[in-house]
Amino acid sequence: MADEQHELRRVNWNEVFDFTHIFKSFRMAIHPSKLLLALAAIVVVYLAGRVMDPIWGVAGKCAMPGEIGLYTNNSTAKFVQAKDNWQQQRGQQAAGLAASAQNQVGTLASYLAKLPSGRLKDDFIEELRKTNQDRSMVLARAEDWTGKGYRACLSKARDEFGDEAARIERLLGQAENRASDSIKSLPSREEASAKDELKAHYAKAMQALTDRKTEFASEVEAVRGKGIFAALLAWEAAYMNSALSAVWRVDIGGGLAGSALDRQGREEGARLLAGEAGQGGFIYCALMGLKGVAWLLVEHWLYAVIFLAGCLAVWAVAGGAIYRIAALHAAREEKISIAQALKFSAGRFFSFFVAPLIPMAIILALGLLMALGGLMGNLWGFGAILIGALFFLALLLGLLVAFLLIGLITGWGLMYPTIAVEGSDGFDAISRSFSYVFAKPWRSVLYAMVALFHGSLCYLFVRLFAYVALASTHYFVNWGIFTGGQRLAGAGSKLDVMLPMPSFNALHGPMHWTAMTGAEKIGAFFISLWVFLVVAAVVAFLLSYFVSATTVIYYLLRRKVDATDLDDVYVEEGPQEPAAAATGDEQPSAAENNSDAQNQT
Repeated sequence: MADEQHELRRVNWNEVFDFTHIFKSFRMAIHPSKLLLALAAIVVVYLAGRVMDPIWGVAGKCAMPGEIGLYTNNSTAKFVQAKDNWQQQRGQQAAGLAASAQNQVGTLASYLAKLPSGRLKDDFIEELRKTNQDRSMVLARAEDWTGKGYRACLSKARDEFGDEAARIERLLGQAENRASDSIKSLPSREEASAKDELKAHYAKAMQALTDRKTEFASEVEAVRGKGIFAALLAWEAAYMNSALSAVWRVDIGGGLAGSALDRQGREEGARLLAGEAGQGGFIYCALMGLKGVAWLLVEHWLYAVIFLAGCLAVWAVAGGAIYRIAALHAAREEKISIAQALKFSAGRFFSFFVAPLIPMAIILALGLLMALGGLMGNLWGFGAILIGALFFLALLLGLLVAFLLIGLITGWGLMYPTIAVEGSDGFDAISRSFSYVFAKPWRSVLYAMVALFHGSLCYLFVRLFAYVALASTHYFVNWGIFTGGQRLAGAGSKLDVMLPMPSFNALHGPMHWTAMTGAEKIGAFFISLWVFLVVAAVVAFLLSYFVSATTVIYYLLRRKVDATDLDDVYVEEGPQEPAAAATGDEQPSAAENNSDAQNQT
């Protein structure tokens, strides 16, 4: 009998390589409902942090310049010493600013050095001489600010410096007007050249004034400190970008070796003090990001408790809704509305909120139990013996802590999908996430690596899209603006002052507030608001992709461990629909039905 020949017509790659299911996470992530919910969560958290910073600032609770870098790159003793020195010295520095701000004549040398010789400089010196004579009595009454609070000193310094900067700017304007009048008497051939020279000299003088304003603002911030949320946001954003950059370089574990880490710590000391991220591998950057959160918990614990609890509550509502949309989208290609998703997350708010907290609470309880056992070591004579004899109990508890901690770190991303897919509670989320990760550890790593590389490429594309949109908008709008810009070096118009040209690494560059007029500051505020929404939308995509990918990974691991179909998802039962009314002839009565049944019998 001839062998039958079978022709392979089609290969189901999703079944052969099941990790390819993760590739549909990009299509799921760009769903408008998920993006809007993620964007709303980001805006709420950002506004909460910006509101909390000035509240804590009233109590003097700020982050000193480079505090997170000092915390991560130094021992506890050195960090505490550096922070104490800053607390002690900022009073003296603030007093020095207040005293020097009363007499800014000495700082004018920097302006005069940058001001070229000519009519503007001569007229400016003349105007300055006249006004200094009028201010001589005021300058002679310099107060001693030593011993006064740094807030009072900073307030005095800002007021005095603002008045002095306004005076200098007014004098430059008057000198420019006088020089313009004198130019009009020149012959026509010399007048045009003199006007161009005067314009260039005036621009250089205004740029020098802007530089001094920027320097003074930096001096004030060095004394006052930075907002806690602002410092944490800058740190986490820098290391998030470095982590994604490490993925693009295929650098996962760079910087983790002891000698390399020590060398890297020495080389990056200056960058860490400035709050800038280094160039380690992905895991190194992720650990540095976690150290930023550790800094918040250790150094500003009350702020951390309130802020992180609020973030967790926001994510329980918005994140839970995003996970629910992703669960139905991945399983059935079914799309529900934002209202339906929020109704689901609100109904299971407690489960979403406590799911990651339960393992943390158990770990903390076990740690306290071991600490209570350690109290026996303080007993005179028998303490050391008891500790040694019962130390195996502490080791057992330590093993349990290690199990919970590793399970929490590796499986927390599966807790929310469990609740969204199964409609269960926080305890089921912990049980399933732990069991799936420990039952299929290498497959979990494979899925995570695929999601990491694929998500990084997708994020690169989305960020490139946002960069092109922002840069092209700035470029074409700037075509129609040809005024302003003389206050900032390198600026061609007032738009360059109000909004720096974006770059791929900095979609929203630092604002040059010291170079703006009052109207420009108002306009720059609204421009920053719209650009911030674009940048937040990029981060919202990152969150949406994370939700989509972890949901798909949950389905894949559940099928491997529990042999459950990928399209099996919990669906809430709605109210029962009433029976459809009969159409056409009248329905038979119950007596007629009984009679028909007897006849059939």
